[in-house]
Amino acid sequence: MSRQQVPRILVVDDEPGIRELVARVLRGEGFEVVLVNDGEAGLTAVQEAEVAYDLVITNSYMPHLSGDQLIQQLRQQFPSLPVLHLDDGTYPTISRESASVPTLYKPFRLDELCEEVRRLLGQT
Repeated sequence: MSRQQVPRILVVDDEPGIRELVARVLRGEGFEVVLVNDGEAGLTAVQEAEVAYDLVITNSYMPHLSGDQLIQQLRQQFPSLPVLHLDDGTYPTISRESASVPTLYKPFRLDELCEEVRRLLGQT
């Protein structure tokens, strides 16, 4: 975590229902959550953030910049920023370069999401 305050999480997903569900659950756990609807907006949000994010959660398939492309850009520009990938599990969507990123496969349980977020933030 970059600060002694509430962890700040960026959720990048083009599916409004998933994006809102993830945000509701994480806010209920006491996290600050910012939402964007595509990879390009996610990358811009991280690059231009006045207060750094502690974690990025991204989906795979999105317009403008896929989850895999976003992960690769974040790894290059912000190598210490934790990333959690959400995937539907139908077929591999992450490149070899992004394979080290933890992935939750849909449908996942909400307690699994919270557990993985806490693990990535060093809260377990």
